[in-house]
Amino acid sequence: MVRRPVMFAIGFGAAAGAGLLFQPYWLDLCNRINSRPFVGMNGAISRGSECSPVSAMTMSGNFLIGFGLFMLVIGPIVFSLIHVLRHGYNWESSRVETAVSNLPMLAGLLYIAAGAGLAIAGS
Repeated sequence: MVRRPVMFAIGFGAAAGAGLLFQPYWLDLCNRINSRPFVGMNGAISRGSECSPVSAMTMSGNFLIGFGLFMLVIGPIVFSLIHVLRHGYNWESSRVETAVSNLPMLAGLLYIAAGAGLAIAGS
């Protein structure tokens, strides 16, 4: 009862904190990537435009959205495998989606919603 909300809060804090740590380096990284020459389909060489700064809140929101997408795709697989390792598999049971596979997807949706809210509020 307490473990899942605590895990959700730790994931929220870790993703938002990673965004806050990455935010000062974003502008330099983006400009370095955009300054590289790009050869288009017609052979023309072009470069990207200058990047604009991103606020810390928006960067945290972007990281939360990315973490939410990760949880939607990879979370059910990882948590189901952990459940099988801890408890084994009951081969006689019917195939019913359990909280082990559905809660990570719900957490992913909540991370995406919170990240979108932070990104919109920060811009």
